[in-house]
Amino acid sequence: MKRLRNIVPNNRSQKGQSLVEVALFFPIFIIMLAGLVEVANILITQNRVTSATRSSTRFASDGGEDAGMSDVLLNTVTQTLSLDQSVWDVWSVRGKINSTGNGITEWQFTHIYGISNTEGFADVDPDDVQQQVLDQLQRDEFGNQQANIASNIQFVGTYAIHDIDSILGLNAVPQLVGFTSVKDLTVMRIVGQSLQATNGCDGFPIAVYEGLRSVTPPGTGSNPYPSQFDYPNPAPQYANFINHTPDVPLRTAGEGDLFKIQNGFGSGNFGWLAWNQWVNSSANTLNGSLTWPGNSRDYTTNAPGQTPPGFPHGVYGFIEYNDASDTEMHIGDWVAGATGSVNSQQVRTTIQGHITNNRTLRLLVYNQTAGQGNNGRYLISGFAIFRLKGYYLPQGQGSSWILGEFIRWDDTCGQVTAGP
Repeated sequence: MKRLRNIVPNNRSQKGQSLVEVALFFPIFIIMLAGLVEVANILITQNRVTSATRSSTRFASDGGEDAGMSDVLLNTVTQTLSLDQSVWDVWSVRGKINSTGNGITEWQFTHIYGISNTEGFADVDPDDVQQQVLDQLQRDEFGNQQANIASNIQFVGTYAIHDIDSILGLNAVPQLVGFTSVKDLTVMRIVGQSLQATNGCDGFPIAVYEGLRSVTPPGTGSNPYPSQFDYPNPAPQYANFINHTPDVPLRTAGEGDLFKIQNGFGSGNFGWLAWNQWVNSSANTLNGSLTWPGNSRDYTTNAPGQTPPGFPHGVYGFIEYNDASDTEMHIGDWVAGATGSVNSQQVRTTIQGHITNNRTLRLLVYNQTAGQGNNGRYLISGFAIFRLKGYYLPQGQGSSWILGEFIRWDDTCGQVTAGP
């Protein structure tokens, strides 16, 4: 009996020691397990981003345009990754290698998707990307680097950054910022195809004057933040736009700057557009062009109005005002203005949808107007990405305006100036 009494306390002591050891090890085990899941998630995401850039680049190597490249990339990851623009930055890469294969003679590095919000965006160096492109194209199938095999090659590529959420919150640690920012570059050779000039743009039928200045605080300056909105209700407050800088010109605007744009024909205003002068300019036509995703490239639907030269019926899509054979929207082209009742309820409802869904819209920027009424038109001087944040479009008398949040200038298309 004495012996048994000695054994029992020892077992209890061992059990207590084991519980302490488990308590000490368990948090470490959980962290290790979360770390494995973190790394696995990053590797899986890397594979998905790589697959997406390959699909995008393959599309471009077959002659695909920049806008189509971003569509292909996003379609590849639709079911697996977030498509939110705030977690993506994507560039198209186009160029040509010199005759010795050791340098790039033609180079286009164009931002085609995202809002410059990824953790790795600020560190993107086009010169570094050029060197990565050169390194890839100089390697043979065995991985050996030979400059001569890259000579005179024309190439296309996709460079993408995608941010994912950290399970362990590693991005909150300054030294680890960017740890979950996945990057990939895919480049392919183009055989028998010249380097493509930038393609024409599509967009939404709002022309914005390039000489605008951003709004100033309520009650100050010549263009103060508006006090009365038709929509949204309640109205957004000036103080909520923390990235806004007052009284800066549109040409030097930064992401988040706000512009209150009066409706009117001429300097300082915005104008509604009809994509060609042959379509009937009406609230219905305008609403159709404003409706997501737009119809500036629609040449198949029979539109009410006259038949443009070279078409079997009336069309909704863009046709250059002075050249019926030009259906590509570029800087230097003229676009017809819309006339008639444009502040209809259906137009207002469509704009509300853009605001509610926080959509980014490509708008035309103009620097000249010509004609009046049915002959009014705007000369394109650029393209810019905006989010609409509110409007005041009274159906009776009153000054109409839209409030736009500038995102960035868009040089992904339309940069080839039209000929005289």
